Amino acid sequence: MKKIFRFNVSMETGIAVLAGGVMIGLSLLMIPFSGNSVVDIVISFILRDFLMIFGLGIFFVSIYVEKKGDNVVADMGFTKRKWLASVILNIIFAGGLLAMFLSEQVPENAISLQNFYGAFYILVAGIFEMTFIYGFLRMSFEKSFGIIPAIILTSAFYSLHHAGFQPEFVHLFFVGIMYCSVFYLTGNLLIIFPFFWGVGALWDVLVSSEAGEEIKNLSSFIMAVIILIISVSWIIFRKKRENENVVKNINSNLGNA
Repeated sequence: MKKIFRFNVSMETGIAVLAGGVMIGLSLLMIPFSGNSVVDIVISFILRDFLMIFGLGIFFVSIYVEKKGDNVVADMGFTKRKWLASVILNIIFAGGLLAMFLSEQVPENAISLQNFYGAFYILVAGIFEMTFIYGFLRMSFEKSFGIIPAIILTSAFYSLHHAGFQPEFVHLFFVGIMYCSVFYLTGNLLIIFPFFWGVGALWDVLVSSEAGEEIKNLSSFIMAVIILIISVSWIIFRKKRENENVVKNINSNLGNA
């Protein structure tokens, strides 16, 4: 019962709530810039792509992991534990979800360049959802309140973070419940990403939502590529710096011996 429900509020809880609030705030700031002008595109790129996807999903999470130690990575769901079972279940769930969708509607012109642009953008944004929402926020809420409250709170933040570009709160809340609940079958994010989550996200945005029309273009694809390059570059930089610090510490210890 301690894992299902607990109450262990700390400074870490406050950091998680504050970071989640920043995420929602960035999304809300996007609302006045939902048009197609150059200004709208640039501001949206800064708010969602640079500050939210890279800033929170990559920069913030990487700094957090560095401060807390590598052991926190496994707690976030990035682990080798049960990886094979997770991948197999991921594929099975993805196939079942796709079959359910296709039984209700077969989309026209599913394979197109515009859909490719949109799909690529969604998958890059998915990295942010895994690291920040289903990784950092879920882990923080679980440590503070237990598994069931973590599922509910994470799903609420997941839903609200769409406020500025896909305000389908009730639907997305239950989507979050689904992904969070499935995650706890193995405790490995490979059980939901990329296939299971990908099928749901691509269908919800590109087929079922008007929000998909805003990213089915070359500019969205370019923005996703830029953010992906920045993210990979940042991770390589941090890893290189970490290795250099390890070498310095070893040399320092040898010098003091």
